[in-house]
Amino acid sequence: MRSRTNRPDPDGRGAAPYGWSPMLVLAAVNLVDGAEKSLVAGALPLLQDEWGFSDTWGGAIPAADAAISAVVLLPAGYLADRVTRTRLLAIVVLSWAVLSTASAAAVSFAMFFAVRFVLGAANALDNPPASSLLADFYPSRSRGRAFGTQRIALALGTAIGLAVGGGVGELLGWRAPFLVMALPGLAVALLCARLVEPPRGGLDRAHHEAGPYRPPGEETPTEATGDGPSGSGGTPLPGAAGPRGQLRLVRTLLSIPTVRSLYLGLTLTLLGLQGVVFWLPSFLERTHDLTEGRAAALTGAVFLLTSLPGSLVGGALGDRAGLGRPGGRIVVVAASVAAGAGLLIAGLVVPVLAPQLLLVAAAVFVLSFSVPNYAAATADVIPAPVRGTGFSVFTLLVSVGGALGPLLVGLVSDLGSLRLALVVAVLPALVGSPVVLRAAATHDADVASARAAVAPTLAPRRDRG
Repeated sequence: MRSRTNRPDPDGRGAAPYGWSPMLVLAAVNLVDGAEKSLVAGALPLLQDEWGFSDTWGGAIPAADAAISAVVLLPAGYLADRVTRTRLLAIVVLSWAVLSTASAAAVSFAMFFAVRFVLGAANALDNPPASSLLADFYPSRSRGRAFGTQRIALALGTAIGLAVGGGVGELLGWRAPFLVMALPGLAVALLCARLVEPPRGGLDRAHHEAGPYRPPGEETPTEATGDGPSGSGGTPLPGAAGPRGQLRLVRTLLSIPTVRSLYLGLTLTLLGLQGVVFWLPSFLERTHDLTEGRAAALTGAVFLLTSLPGSLVGGALGDRAGLGRPGGRIVVVAASVAAGAGLLIAGLVVPVLAPQLLLVAAAVFVLSFSVPNYAAATADVIPAPVRGTGFSVFTLLVSVGGALGPLLVGLVSDLGSLRLALVVAVLPALVGSPVVLRAAATHDADVASARAAVAPTLAPRRDRG
């Protein structure tokens, strides 16, 4: 692959010093991840027909996945900061293929639920190493686009999973979609194993170094292997050693003002939106008397046709806004969350299918602006040696929303109306938007602090003439 032979720009300042192939491989990881997670949502009516469980139990499936994810995320971040990330990703994606096959082999709802529970743990392991790698493959000037492409793949995977879960399930039975998804998992695992491991924080150090940037194979052992987070002279960062030290490190990361605002706003935003994504195919099926396949196909088409361009546009806007004003990337996030939530509420209330789908599509398009910029802003303000841990906390809070949203929607639906449950689920995003906006005032200062923490680790250091 190109990523095996490509060398960075001499000073590490190009938009893609390693080329774009690593981004495509990491995007493929997200595509498989999104597809695997959304298979259940697409096939949910078929699964309920098979085993007769309630909406509450339907919402409990992703809730259980997310709950176990929360348990393993901090260890995942610890691993991502210390082991070869490309190898870790290859093992994780391979496990998805195995567990997807096991889902298809389930003979009872209890067995199916248990397999998805284990798969939730495996799904939690990919984001910390993948996001950390992406930040080391691409400098700040192009991270919005790089993370945007990665998040596009997640949205594309979500759309594919919904369509495969509903469409293939309707044609061939509910087991077929889970067997189909095992195949791309095997292919992507092989691609991950072929990626080269970049030095941690090399592109951030390039902002402070006048000497030539050291390509893979010429770095020091600590830089190449990532044997632990380090500060100046290889000294461990505060709280970086052992499980207790890892918890201290998490507290240190959460003391960064931008991180606190972003993570709290993210949790509020995703609290209900995850529930909307999970239940939308079932909502369309029940409200408009559609077949399972058509409801899943329509939902998948909405996500496919809107989230892809939305993430691209949002990543480019964020990169440009970040250059134009302090905290500009954060403003893009907050504005898109508020506008998208309003459009989504309007779409859920409209009773006619065509305008409802148009409004939901507009909402997904606008909400997609925020996704790459959340990730890029997080990568910018967390020192490179501990980005694995930073993204594990990031994913932990996403998992909290993923756990509660579908379950709460299912509970409210059993009590009354699925439409009302979905509208209520969107409301926390309106609170999350101003919380995110607070990070605009601290973002640029925290970026400078993160770069300063990494800069001394590469020697020798020379000033430009």
